[in-house]
Amino acid sequence: MGVLERHHLTIIQEVAREGSLTAAGMRLHLTQPALSHAIRKIENQLDVKIWRREGRSLVLTQAGEWLLSLANRLLPQFELAEKRLEQFSNGERGTLRIGMECHPCYQWLLKVVSPYLERWPRVDVDVRQKFQFGGIGALFSNEIDILVTPDPLYKPGLKFTPVFDYELVLAVGPDHPLRNTKFIAPEQLADETLITYPVPSERLDIFTQFLQPAGIAPRQQKQIETTDIMLVMVANGRGVAALPRWLVKEYTTRFKLYPVRLGKKGIAKQIFLGHRETDEEIHYLRNFIEFAASPHSKS
Repeated sequence: MGVLERHHLTIIQEVAREGSLTAAGMRLHLTQPALSHAIRKIENQLDVKIWRREGRSLVLTQAGEWLLSLANRLLPQFELAEKRLEQFSNGERGTLRIGMECHPCYQWLLKVVSPYLERWPRVDVDVRQKFQFGGIGALFSNEIDILVTPDPLYKPGLKFTPVFDYELVLAVGPDHPLRNTKFIAPEQLADETLITYPVPSERLDIFTQFLQPAGIAPRQQKQIETTDIMLVMVANGRGVAALPRWLVKEYTTRFKLYPVRLGKKGIAKQIFLGHRETDEEIHYLRNFIEFAASPHSKS
């Protein structure tokens, strides 16, 4: 049995991704004969069949499927390690990849990102929202470097820092009967159309912290992805929405919106920034978190 090497995993991944030797060879800068030879050499070195032919196609064997799964896990780790070493050698140059698990947080994030980029001219920022396995999975698989979330999931190897306090309120339109109510009880939403982001109910605070404990469900739930459209709907009496008070306040200059407290005590929330503990010494990442937690990022 030979030694498994990184380039073996790269070839397995590319052949599986491209579906043909010609396309994979182009990606690997190899001719088709050279790639065919490399494939035979890998199987001889490892003493196991990785591919089998089905017509003109190469199909992975059970061992090949396992190696492909390994490649998909390990190769991003190699790439990250090389990028990190390059950043250390080049004096903090790189891209800070930020994942969003908080739909309404973009306006807040813009206030942080713009002055941060001025402070770190050699660092770029990339914002991502959709993750195949959720935000925590994206952190563990190195798809992102920082996760913006109101609901931290504490796991070994991750650290979460609270950076912003806010109150979740009910946004209603100018003609809504709850407009001048000091606070509302869960049963007052039983006949309402609740507009939410396209997120499962078990991850929405309006359900988990307000409606479900009281055994109440809204008459109807509509899911809308865009904050602007959601608030246009609310302002025009098509429903109500649970959103951060600061966000509703910002949008009152564009739409006629009114925030109403949820329950007598209200619902207090925080925005957290999560990152891998192994990245703690990356200066520009740590500085982003410190900058996000500073008072001027909330003005």
